[in-house]
Amino acid sequence: MRSYVFWLCFSLLFVLQGCVHATSQSASVTGKSVELKQRYYQAKTTAPDGTVLAFTVYQPHLKPGQTAPLILHTHGFGLSRMKRPELSLYGFLLPTGQVAKTAWQNGYWVISYDQRGHGDSQGKIRLTDPEKEAQDVITMMNWAEKNLPQLATNQHGVRTGMIGESYAGGVQYIASALDRRLQAIVPVTTWYDIMNSLAPNGVPKSNWIGFLNLIGDWWNWNKFDPELKQAYLETQQGQLKASTYNFLKTHQASWFCNHAQAPQADALIIQGFRDILFPFNEGVKAAQCIQHAQHEVHVIGVQGGHLQPFAQHSPRGNTPFWYIGKSVTCGDQQPYDLQKTILFWFNQKLKDQAPTTTLPEVCVDQSPVTTLNDLTATNAYTLNKTWIRPTATQAVFVPIHTANQRSYITGAPRLSLQIETPSKIDPTLFISVAIKSQVTGKYDVLNDQTAPFNAARKQSYDQMIHSTTQLDAQHFMIELPSINGQLNQGDTLGLLINTQSIYYQKIKQPKIEAWISGQIVLPKLWSEAASK
Repeated sequence: MRSYVFWLCFSLLFVLQGCVHATSQSASVTGKSVELKQRYYQAKTTAPDGTVLAFTVYQPHLKPGQTAPLILHTHGFGLSRMKRPELSLYGFLLPTGQVAKTAWQNGYWVISYDQRGHGDSQGKIRLTDPEKEAQDVITMMNWAEKNLPQLATNQHGVRTGMIGESYAGGVQYIASALDRRLQAIVPVTTWYDIMNSLAPNGVPKSNWIGFLNLIGDWWNWNKFDPELKQAYLETQQGQLKASTYNFLKTHQASWFCNHAQAPQADALIIQGFRDILFPFNEGVKAAQCIQHAQHEVHVIGVQGGHLQPFAQHSPRGNTPFWYIGKSVTCGDQQPYDLQKTILFWFNQKLKDQAPTTTLPEVCVDQSPVTTLNDLTATNAYTLNKTWIRPTATQAVFVPIHTANQRSYITGAPRLSLQIETPSKIDPTLFISVAIKSQVTGKYDVLNDQTAPFNAARKQSYDQMIHSTTQLDAQHFMIELPSINGQLNQGDTLGLLINTQSIYYQKIKQPKIEAWISGQIVLPKLWSEAASK
């Protein structure tokens, strides 16, 4: 608990410091090429709708005649920009800020800006509205072209990359779909489909949604747009309503991909397996969309991501609600330093430098997978009819497969489930993929993940999203959160089924007794010998 309080106090300290910092204005662009000194300064501009946006410009050291690309950096939900290279949360601690600062020191123009409703920017938060927050990215590029000298350009305008985590990642996909000046994006632990992230299968993640409301509309006092406030209140009733979907449906990359307007930038996507808010599935789907649009894409799978406050913990308690780690080891290769890998990526895409290392299409920490196809669920197993009676202290384990040798599994299982109850209760089941150890007999839930399943809500969700009607209301196929784990010889992979979850505490229901059956399709099981 102490680490959480420290982290929040630390954030507040730098917010207060930012209030007393003087603002200096930028010089206009001239046709004369001169030597530019490394410095940074504060500036503001006005969006087309009249909203004033605040940002910090990091000017690199450039010799006469030398040009530099632009990197845009912005912040996670509820936070604010990197206002200083040292005395700020991003300049001191958070990795996307560290990358932006290093890029500035290595010959990039960098703009770190406050998204509307955050920091020193005006406006209301609309959760990455393509007509508001995404247009602000375009406003930043327009300002740069008019005010920054010696920018590197191509036929589309300023050569631009972008980096940011969570809230700052979702806006990258949309802005890239709207403006070709974004050539290289690095979305870190963000969403592809925000509706499915916040309410998978139609069941709202009450704990995370409540926390987002706390830091969005209370920490940034009264900054939610009225439509967003109403959407939040509707989720507190335990279900996803059509009005919420209609408000948010365009605020996600999935909408643009489904309407033939995919992101136009090459992408280096970083996504976490322990991420309860935006699981690894989100990065995979975004990558598939970008690849289908014939742009280069790589996915790096890390252990971390968004952690459920006070339920999950980061290593050593640092950044307790979110972390990604410093390196990743995929296959038999040497560890990749994440910050260096990102900078090399920008150098390759924005400065036309030759690659310094060969990054596979998919690089998942401690996994042999190397391509998006490796993540596909292909191995089907029948779930025999099983009587379940979960209790508050004991979940039901349904075995699927026992390993005859040490093996690895990475990807998103698909589950087709049929539920038969002797009563008229329509139960909500919480389903996790777990490994039962042959040695200890204990269960280990892979990557802390769980998926909710309620037949009526799933049917309502499908009708809302896809305009489909399911005739058999008790039989559905759902995608479970991606898993990344290993089995020792004799371990059993199976499903842990419960009627309550620490991630969905709004769900209250009586004791459930039911018959379940169905089929699960798992990603490939890689034997230890075959993966080497």
